[in-house]
Amino acid sequence: MAHVLVVDDQKSLRQTLAITLSRAGHAVDEAASGLEAVRRVDEALYDLVITDLKMEGTDGLAVLEAVKARDQDTEVLIVTAYGTIESAVQAIRRGAHDYLTKPFLPDQLLHAVDLALERRRLRTEVRALARRIDDPNDPDQLVGESPSFRRVLELVAEWATSDSTILITGETGTGKDQLARLIQRASPRRDRPYVVVNCATIPDSLFESELFGHMKGAFSGSTRNRKGLAQEADGGTLFLDEVGELPLEIQPQLLRFLESGEVRPIGQNRSLRVDARVIAATNRDLKAMIRQGAFREDLYYRLNVLPVELPPLRERKDDLPRLAIHFLARFARRLGRPAAELSKRAQLVLRSYDWPGNIRELENVIERGVMLCKGTELRPEHLLMPGGGAGLSASDPANPTLPAGAGVALGDAVTLAEVERLHILGVLQREGGNQKRAAQVLDVSKSTLWRKLKEYGNVGGEEEP
Repeated sequence: MAHVLVVDDQKSLRQTLAITLSRAGHAVDEAASGLEAVRRVDEALYDLVITDLKMEGTDGLAVLEAVKARDQDTEVLIVTAYGTIESAVQAIRRGAHDYLTKPFLPDQLLHAVDLALERRRLRTEVRALARRIDDPNDPDQLVGESPSFRRVLELVAEWATSDSTILITGETGTGKDQLARLIQRASPRRDRPYVVVNCATIPDSLFESELFGHMKGAFSGSTRNRKGLAQEADGGTLFLDEVGELPLEIQPQLLRFLESGEVRPIGQNRSLRVDARVIAATNRDLKAMIRQGAFREDLYYRLNVLPVELPPLRERKDDLPRLAIHFLARFARRLGRPAAELSKRAQLVLRSYDWPGNIRELENVIERGVMLCKGTELRPEHLLMPGGGAGLSASDPANPTLPAGAGVALGDAVTLAEVERLHILGVLQREGGNQKRAAQVLDVSKSTLWRKLKEYGNVGGEEEP
């Protein structure tokens, strides 16, 4: 629910707007003149002000200036009659979010209101994230409100206080390591050690030594006693990342540790008790590996006590704006750039892509975008996707206009015109060849897009508008 002020000197229209907004769940105040509106914004904080442009005395532009002077975050919608569009555009340049032309339907009003409030929310989140981004005590490293992601967080809230082993599964780049950290921070062990073991990077011959430790002289080159990573995690959490990459011959060692809670450093004649909560993660299908004889079934059941599956980004696209502004704030701060807003067109581009690399890929795209963006708004041309277009795969055989290997990455030795060409063709393909939608994503007129396509020799099916 938002707090909205409706300003119009026509009582019937003002009351109609107020009723429509109230039925949509918003709290609504009314002002019968621009002067009354200025008084009201002095007395209360509003999320949104909807004001008529032409009013006697204090007009809509004066209301806009008064609102922005008191709170830059309050969005303003201008209502204008036919013939005053030029003034409405002038108002947008002064900070209004949008304008509505009389007469308009209730659905048009509510759609414009939703867009304005979403812009306000995103801007507020950018600042909040910028304040927290470098805080090592900030537990909010995972961003999202989509239903599938909320279910994951509900499981985490329920299981974080348990000492049972958790197995996190999900595609590469979905944030399994961040989720493991969130579990640790939400657990009673939050102030105890958090030790990461990347099972894919430890050589087979060194795994036992790395995990359980060794004594001086236990093998060639062991010149001192060394505590294993499992012991380092005593009292805290041991995160076994990429556990599906463990060779079969190494798996019994991990199984013994999980079953007994004890470790025996190489060269030591007694076992040591270790109190560590174990979280494991993998992007592999462990059940399929069991059927193939590549993963022990008993180890799987020891790991899979509490299973959590992270959804891929393509299944939680409602979270894309939140994730994007999260990374925008991070990289703007890290790279010393001004905090940029995410344009509506850029949001459309992000939503049009399937994100095979998931959150990690989005993070990389936004980092490049921050480097390319020179202003205060991140736009589609700043989003260099793999393949040079909005999510286009350059080797896609379904698109004959782009030869294999035509993908463009930041720093490739190609001209700016070629980057533009690949991006335009990529967006067009993602929109199924629909020039109208592609023009909207690219934020150009349809005729401009048609001329570009004609220049590329890619016009077919549609005539110039």
